Amino acid sequence: MKLINVLLALSLIFVISVSAEAKEDPWIWLSKIAGNDPPEINITGKWRDTAGTGMLTWGEGFLTQDQNKVTGVIGDYNVIGIVSGKTVYLVFLYRDRIYYTARLELSSKFVQDELVGSYFHAKDKEQKKPNPTSFTKLKER
Repeated sequence: MKLINVLLALSLIFVISVSAEAKEDPWIWLSKIAGNDPPEINITGKWRDTAGTGMLTWGEGFLTQDQNKVTGVIGDYNVIGIVSGKTVYLVFLYRDRIYYTARLELSSKFVQDELVGSYFHAKDKEQKKPNPTSFTKLKER
């Protein structure tokens, strides 16, 4: 019985500590990391992970750009971001919690409608451990 009480107490402490975490405002992070250059690109449209759709991909979704601000959804994530010059800074949120960030640029080499760059885990706030990723713009039908 004592073991059950101890486990319940530890569980309660864990739940309280997790729920007491201050939620970080992603717009504050974006304003710190993104530049202040006026946007030179517009990424409004339907986008899909270049790896396609499946278990280990971002999936597809729609992004809307209003001046330099980006909002939308890709796969299971709500996305917000900022466009500075030709660089796009995105935050991937799930249930109002930051899961990933990304820094992407519009490709000019092979495919014009492709965002290429890196994504980062939420704890990597300085974006020092990049993971390659890319999205392709889907044509409107």
